[in-house]
Amino acid sequence: MKMLAPVMVTLILATATAWADAPPTLQPALAPLAGFLGSRHCSGSFLNSGKAISSTETFTAELSGHELMMRHADDAPFSFDALELWGYDAQKKLFVAHLFDSSGGAREFSSPGWDGDRFVWTNVDTGTPKWDRFVFERQPGSAYRFTYAVTADGKTWTDVDSLVCVMTPAASGPA
Repeated sequence: MKMLAPVMVTLILATATAWADAPPTLQPALAPLAGFLGSRHCSGSFLNSGKAISSTETFTAELSGHELMMRHADDAPFSFDALELWGYDAQKKLFVAHLFDSSGGAREFSSPGWDGDRFVWTNVDTGTPKWDRFVFERQPGSAYRFTYAVTADGKTWTDVDSLVCVMTPAASGPA
């Protein structure tokens, strides 16, 4: 019995630590976005010039699973970094995103959700003469493609860059 007590205490502490370290799962409203969880390396190009671009994107469940946080970091020589919070507005029945970037920008986006294999974020009208959007498309496995586009009239979109993001080996499970 004397030997069993330390083993039980160790087991209980290990279990409690594992539960404390376990990342939150997404709330049901965000379940359609669970496939984004994890870290991916992205490669693609600027569509006008053909110049190569790459980045890392990492998604984690935050705030008890009510938000999906995305960190985007361009690889050198580029330096665009962004922090995004993706959530769901039950009253509007829309997904919402707030994007903060390394140039001091702050934008709000909305999406009706998946349309087949496409998920489109379009920024909410802020009174500026330009809108932008991100189109995410599922790819085989846990990969996705995202394409960034802009418009001045809200109708005719010009794609700026497009990258395919593939799960990094060290983060092949949900984050």
